[in-house]
Amino acid sequence: MPRPAKSATLQLIQGNPNKKNTDELEMRAEQEQKMKMRSNNIKPPSWLDKVAKKEFKRIAELLKEVDIITEADISMLAAYCNAYSQYISITKVIEEDGLMVHKDGFDEDGNPIELIGEEHPLLKRQKNFFDQMKSAANDFGLTPSARAKLAITKTQEIREKTAAEKEFDNV
Repeated sequence: MPRPAKSATLQLIQGNPNKKNTDELEMRAEQEQKMKMRSNNIKPPSWLDKVAKKEFKRIAELLKEVDIITEADISMLAAYCNAYSQYISITKVIEEDGLMVHKDGFDEDGNPIELIGEEHPLLKRQKNFFDQMKSAANDFGLTPSARAKLAITKTQEIREKTAAEKEFDNV
């Protein structure tokens, strides 16, 4: 499966690791800048529940501070927040019920007995919501490793070129 395309700006910031034509990348970066979307109307969708809306507002503010979110990202952020809310709800149920669920049964004489417990059926759903959150969190830079990648990128943007890079630039 091919890797997702990197923006030209990101490739330039990273020092053009793929050795593409710098002029071509700069032109592409200009086009990407023209395609930049507005971010002045970031509001949680009405279908989110109370917990998800609160998380949406919290995360949106953080993302606005670093200029990562646009209006086109609202649906993806809403999906993250919905998964977050569902994860919280399921976690509360599991905490109340316990990790193991015991069922009542009957022995061979028909007397009621408690059967050996089995894994709580919501554990799989909890993991699914966690996986959804983790995937979206990486996309938005909400994990330490995702932020580290962004920091590395910014560091490369700021650092001075080495003598070899200055001499050979785009060779």
